[in-house]
Amino acid sequence: MFLSVLATANDPTTAFEIGSLTVKWYGLIIVFAMLIGLVYVCVECKKINLKVDDAIELFLWVIPLAIVFARILYIIPGRVDEFFPWNSFDDFVEFIAIWDGGITIIGGLVGGVLGGVFFTIRHRKQCNFGNVADLVVVPLLTGQIIGRLGNFVNQEAFGLPITDERFMSFPFGVYITRPSGVESEFYDKVHANVPGWFCATFFYEMVWNSIGLAICLAFWEKGKNKKYPGLMLIFYLFWYMLGRLWLEFLRMDAVPVTKVLCGVVVPLSAIAGVLYVLACDSTAAYKKVRALALMGDFKDVALTEYEVNNYVFVGKVLKNAKNPLRLIYTKGEYVTVDFENTDYYRVPKKYRSRFKQLAKTEVYGR
Repeated sequence: MFLSVLATANDPTTAFEIGSLTVKWYGLIIVFAMLIGLVYVCVECKKINLKVDDAIELFLWVIPLAIVFARILYIIPGRVDEFFPWNSFDDFVEFIAIWDGGITIIGGLVGGVLGGVFFTIRHRKQCNFGNVADLVVVPLLTGQIIGRLGNFVNQEAFGLPITDERFMSFPFGVYITRPSGVESEFYDKVHANVPGWFCATFFYEMVWNSIGLAICLAFWEKGKNKKYPGLMLIFYLFWYMLGRLWLEFLRMDAVPVTKVLCGVVVPLSAIAGVLYVLACDSTAAYKKVRALALMGDFKDVALTEYEVNNYVFVGKVLKNAKNPLRLIYTKGEYVTVDFENTDYYRVPKKYRSRFKQLAKTEVYGR
């Protein structure tokens, strides 16, 4: 009977079957992770000036493109010979058959970023890409954590065989009953399809991503994303790629190109993060002092040594038409300030974190 639910004891990867429709546990886990992410975005979107309808639209931009690119970049780096050329319609169906497995999170990231860009273009009056990216990072990490449970169900993404009995237990290892589909010099040593203990790399990644999730949640809840929009995305790229890099040396299904990509992204994202924070701090300090300079009144104003020195530095940058740093500062004529002959409250650098309480401890100027 078409609507009858059939027993699937012989295939532990299958949740249930309805007629000819087979529903896999992995698929259910991924859908659940997506729904959790959607709920989070709908609840938190108001913090970046979006409505629930906008959050749903963002979901519809990000998820489809993430799935498409997750499949494409799974095939292109090292599996082109398996899927090309297309000699029939069946070959094309095999190319898009994500229901049979075969996607990569790195490709999903590329598609997701493109989806975020397209969404931001449509809603550029409400938000910017940095805000949108930060909103998506938490559900992205949450989805990855939940999604790794599917690897256990499918008996995949496990690591090297464990030969030391002390580590033949969870969470160090996982017992794989069907260690198939892996090509590795290490795999040959344990023989094909022989059950055994292997490194629980998918669990390692769950723990690693959980730490990153906690950091991102703290960053978001403290509102730091308003000061540094987009920094959470940069942190995600650094954190996830760093974790993926060391895990690739343990996983038996590792693809060489992934190691190279991670090895490139990790230092670049770290450098980009530092430079971005410096740029944000500098532009914010510059805007504050410039606004005061336009009013021409520094009376009862507290300025830190950093704000003063930064403003002087920006003046030198803007005077040099060839200096590329000009691009990071707001447009508008630079207003010269003679700080030596201007009355303001100067806050020593060591008191910057408490300058509100100590702002009037030192008068500087005439």
